[in-house]
Amino acid sequence: MRPRTLIAVLAPVAFAPLLLAGGLWWAQRPVEPAWHDNAVADATDTVDRVEARFARDHLYTAEEFVHAAGQEPAVSVLQVRGETHWQTGVTLVLRVTGHGAGVNGRGETVEGTETVCFRLRLGPERDDRDDDIDCPAGDPVPVPRDPSLDGVDDRLRRALGTAGPDEAAVRAVVAGLKLDPAVRQEIAVEGGTVGVALRASQYDCLLARVGATGAQTWRPSHTQLAPGELSCSAGLALSSQFGRRER
Repeated sequence: MRPRTLIAVLAPVAFAPLLLAGGLWWAQRPVEPAWHDNAVADATDTVDRVEARFARDHLYTAEEFVHAAGQEPAVSVLQVRGETHWQTGVTLVLRVTGHGAGVNGRGETVEGTETVCFRLRLGPERDDRDDDIDCPAGDPVPVPRDPSLDGVDDRLRRALGTAGPDEAAVRAVVAGLKLDPAVRQEIAVEGGTVGVALRASQYDCLLARVGATGAQTWRPSHTQLAPGELSCSAGLALSSQFGRRER
């Protein structure tokens, strides 16, 4: 048999195991689900919001960073190091669950979640972060969730409209809302007007006042509620600043 003929005969035999191994690898390779990319993008958007909150609220201590990050429902704080932004710097490792949708091989829309971890380095000289790092083992840092006043505005306004400027009636109305016990409630009376202040967190404040002309509600802006600015109090609800927009 000629050498070329022999090679032509033996080559397929020699390469057959390689082709078989390659086929098996291809069949068994890890395949990312159809929703993977969208879910990772969703997790990344969540971390962007967390960082924006840090900057907007001018946070400083590790405790503040952890508390703010833990208010996002999809975020768990796995690690925290450091004490303050400007002195030691603060490093957080966050585990974020992202939700996504995609189209599978059969043309069907499918949904799912992906867990992604991020490392945020905050100060002392600059902030940066690492995306999609290996998630460390261990339980998350316990972070108490703030109560919320979402959906309370209209309920409070309607109920106060039937109470009138009567302190006892207003107190009964507020009690009837059955708010989270962690929501701070303050009620005061001045010159025939009843003022109400409900505060769930630093920036979640709902004010109301009830006078002879009816009930009004107002939410001070985020800037107005910053430390050193307006206080979420019944006194503010009764003052001339009630309802004023920030300048």
